Amino acid sequence: MAIQYQEYTRSAIKADPIELWAGDWRIDYLAFSSPANAHKPPLLVVGGAFQNFTSYKYCVERIYEDFPVILVDLPSLGNNTQIAPDLSMEDLADLLFEFTRLSGLQKVHLMGLSLGSAIASTFAYKYPEETGKLIVAGIVTRPRKSWRMLVDESKRVLGEGRMDEFSQAVVLYLVNYNRIKETGITPTARKLFYRQMKKLSENEQERYVINGSRLLSVEGLLGYPQCETLVTTGEYDSFTLPWENASFAEKCPNAQFVLIKGADHLPQLEKREVSLDLFSTFLRGESIENVEGTRYFRKGESKQLDRRRAERLIPCNTRGHVTSESRVGDRFRFNKPVKVVDINFFGCLIKLDEPGFSLADHARDCTLYLESPELKLDLLVFDYDGEGYLRCLFKHGNIALAERFTELLKDSQYFLRPKSEDKVHRIYG
Repeated sequence: MAIQYQEYTRSAIKADPIELWAGDWRIDYLAFSSPANAHKPPLLVVGGAFQNFTSYKYCVERIYEDFPVILVDLPSLGNNTQIAPDLSMEDLADLLFEFTRLSGLQKVHLMGLSLGSAIASTFAYKYPEETGKLIVAGIVTRPRKSWRMLVDESKRVLGEGRMDEFSQAVVLYLVNYNRIKETGITPTARKLFYRQMKKLSENEQERYVINGSRLLSVEGLLGYPQCETLVTTGEYDSFTLPWENASFAEKCPNAQFVLIKGADHLPQLEKREVSLDLFSTFLRGESIENVEGTRYFRKGESKQLDRRRAERLIPCNTRGHVTSESRVGDRFRFNKPVKVVDINFFGCLIKLDEPGFSLADHARDCTLYLESPELKLDLLVFDYDGEGYLRCLFKHGNIALAERFTELLKDSQYFLRPKSEDKVHRIYG
């Protein structure tokens, strides 16, 4: 069955999607092309967890000038309400291939954004003959332990029905509050994102858990595509870090890596015109080395990227205290004085005065207390080296408190930049 394109209009992208069934699985899609481009390989856009088709309105409008565009929602992604807990990333890539086969598409270009990037790249790796070009934004090769803990913690908070905390935490995980000034993500945009998360239906909550579990199950990508590939993200992406995206690009033989200046995890929304210029230039086969608003990396250059999400600061008062949430009678099960070695918005390195910590017992239930400034910061401890050093993430779940913490970190009466980065050896976040 040949796919049926329609000409693009702003009302057409709001229409109910077309349903295509592959066995028990429903694939929702909308297909757009001008008559002049209908013979060309289309761009299949595979989005993240909760973007709907209208989220890609401007992308469709730009790419439509040169290629057909097909927006695809696989089961449990986007607005596809079908629950699919047993489908892995590879299964979804196979299902996307089945979609192309049933639609009579012999070759396609692919764009995967955020969660969709792993699906698109797996498709390109497994089905090279059917793949033209690949664009991925916000991809990692092997999720870091700290990242896994954040995703798992968000699932736990959601499962306990703490919707307000969950909604604020998701915003704080995906938006780099340490770089709000540079990215220009407005309070209105952040508030709308928070409201969207807080209003998740039961079906959407279930799908969040499923997609979180999919991410946590990924030990590494199946392989690296051979096709022409564009890898990109925002230069301030704190969720899938720039160096992680660069690592994927370095492993792909025909990949180019570009950072979008002044953007965060969703550059196609935050720096729309720059992103669309980059995407369309790449798809047309033109040089992307000098696209305005981007930074292009040649092979090997990206290895110089910093692995930190933010500069580490030294507290003027390094003394603090760590306690656990759990108690035995009226006593905390864990209650120790600590020295804060360094700190930033995302986490800290602390040293126990007396070594002795159990990750099995207390990785998720500890709180750091500082006296000056007075701060209470919930911790996820992801590493303990036996010498008393704990590497920790902060469980940000309150936007107002996170904003206050951001301002305090800028105050030199409380926090200072280290005189020499050579003195700081441990990495967190």
